[in-house]
Amino acid sequence: MNLSLAPAIIGIILFGVGLFFFLKFFFRFTKDFYKPAAVLFITVVGIQLMFSEWRFGGAPESNTIIGKGAPLSPTVASDTYNVFLGYGENDFTSMPVGVGNTFIETNTVLAKSTIYIKGDAPIRILIYPTLGVVTLPNGMKIIPFFRNVYKTKNYRDDQKAITLKINITLGAVDVIER
Repeated sequence: MNLSLAPAIIGIILFGVGLFFFLKFFFRFTKDFYKPAAVLFITVVGIQLMFSEWRFGGAPESNTIIGKGAPLSPTVASDTYNVFLGYGENDFTSMPVGVGNTFIETNTVLAKSTIYIKGDAPIRILIYPTLGVVTLPNGMKIIPFFRNVYKTKNYRDDQKAITLKINITLGAVDVIER
């Protein structure tokens, strides 16, 4: 077992146990509720995996990391990069602004991600945290359920720029300017 995953796994277990007791004691659910809820959850996750086009691993052509720590090398604009149950590094410093606006989406679920951006590039970051924490280059931490926008110094609304959308659920993301 990778030691970098140990805190994430312990966190998942503690979250699950806490959620179980919360539902049991505050809503007085019985065992008749948990079995259908578990079946529904497993079915939804299975359908999502069936109809997705995820590539797994840390290979250069991969855009998803599951259950391990690895760097992602984003080379394609207008793509999605995912980190699930692990640690990932996304380096967007070599991403060109291009001939038009570029949209890149990152998803971090039950994981920790570090995102590197160019400080002198025009970048707008849209942050959508759900029970997650995002640390911005200016030191500000964004907490759950509040949509926020961060713009680099060179970002102007009327110029070409890179838009980076960060979706985070039960995890942590650090955005670092290089």
